[in-house]
Amino acid sequence: MAAVALTAAVVVGGAGAAYATVAYVGGGTWSYGTGGGEVWSDYYHGGKCHGSSVQGTYYEKDYASAGYWSRADAPDRWWAVDQSWYDTSC
Repeated sequence: MAAVALTAAVVVGGAGAAYATVAYVGGGTWSYGTGGGEVWSDYYHGGKCHGSSVQGTYYEKDYASAGYWSRADAPDRWWAVDQSWYDTSC
């Protein structure tokens, strides 16, 4: 049985502010944050299928093959905390 890694980040932003983070996690590169009215999660892994997802005004998830970026974004929520995740499996 394959192990599944799913990591989340709580992303908080104010009006007009941009908060972005780049982390080297799970064997890949994860860019996530808020800015310009959206929350995003982009993840790259060179060796396996992977995904990224966000919870803003709605939930969105994207999967990508090894060597490609998965990209998820949604409008941010002014009334709640937005969240971003990456996943090292499909």
